[in-house]
Amino acid sequence: MFRAKYFWGALVIIAMWVAVLVIGVAGEGDFIVDSTRGDVRVPGAWGVALFALIGTVVVGAVAFRDGAAPKPEAPKTEEKPLPPAEG
Repeated sequence: MFRAKYFWGALVIIAMWVAVLVIGVAGEGDFIVDSTRGDVRVPGAWGVALFALIGTVVVGAVAFRDGAAPKPEAPKTEEKPLPPAEG
């Protein structure tokens, strides 16, 4: 059965990670940290990936959460009326 909640949740997660991929491949920005021993360059995709990871956890928790499973009920038996007594 199609559930829109699952579809949109999966679509959002895929879109987040595609954005990380695009920024990682095409992005030119680096975070430059100056230190006494030299500069440290951290690609900008690491920051985006961190927030995509947090977003994936949150969206996954909300979109793929189901309620508690219903408890199985005892099968109902139909009671037939007794035939009238003879005599």
